[in-house]
Amino acid sequence: MTREVSFDIDAVENSLDLVERELDAAAWSHERDGFNSVHCIAPTRWGDLGGVFTMRDDPEALFFSVTLDVKPTPTRRNEINELLIRANEKLWLGHFDFWPGDGLILFRHTIPMKGRAEPESNEVSAVIAAATEAVERFTPSMNYVIWAGKSAEEALEVALFETIGEA
Repeated sequence: MTREVSFDIDAVENSLDLVERELDAAAWSHERDGFNSVHCIAPTRWGDLGGVFTMRDDPEALFFSVTLDVKPTPTRRNEINELLIRANEKLWLGHFDFWPGDGLILFRHTIPMKGRAEPESNEVSAVIAAATEAVERFTPSMNYVIWAGKSAEEALEVALFETIGEA
């Protein structure tokens, strides 16, 4: 079954141009594909992570996700789920998801586009900043749960511990 595309091609191109400008400003490398998407590399202190911005027409939205380089073991999945619930409570934008079928943890956010041609540049830059902050803050706690056998509560304490000044 072929689905009729309802969005304006120029609006998609303008939106993806805007995404690319914001990725450039954040120093994320990127490449556009032929499927209304921009694939990107998110540089974090825990390594480079793959991400994607995708314009969709049903629902009208700009989707974003970045895949973390963290693989939950089957025995730690319940504790990882608990950690993600608690971490999501601390996020100001976006959320973490665990996809058990693929064994992946992602950071995701959607910018609704209903009734407008393209997102605002500050929306895209906010998503990029929120993803970077969330990944850098919570990746160690995910590893503590998976590899050190810590509880979600113990791992979250580590993620939320902030030092003042420099040693």
